[in-house]
Amino acid sequence: MSDWKKLAMTWATSTLVGFYTVFVLMQFWNWFAVPLLHVPEASYWLIFGLNMLFGLMTGVGEQENPAHERRWNALFIILNACVPEHKMEDVKEEVRSETESIWSDIGIMIFSRVLSRSLTLGLGFVVHLLV
Repeated sequence: MSDWKKLAMTWATSTLVGFYTVFVLMQFWNWFAVPLLHVPEASYWLIFGLNMLFGLMTGVGEQENPAHERRWNALFIILNACVPEHKMEDVKEEVRSETESIWSDIGIMIFSRVLSRSLTLGLGFVVHLLV
């Protein structure tokens, strides 16, 4: 599978996880904040907007400073010059195998987010029943 397809699938899956996260937040608001604060229940899209608002305020999802990327690139150019020619192919192969495993790491990260949100939702539901 090409990297573009992997990137598209990762983006789509991450977007779905984001929508699921909003659902979990909405349930928690409606289960706990409504009776505690005596406020009306919140709709999905209201919680979605609040999630975006807090994301903007906290800087979640913002890109890193491009200067850091350039420094790393410069460092790797220098390191590349330090590798003897007879070992260059071995080093390139090791780097290639390391970078190809990023997709499985991203998949595990997304799965762990879904799992943690689901466990949180389940535990919250149990607490909701006890309240």
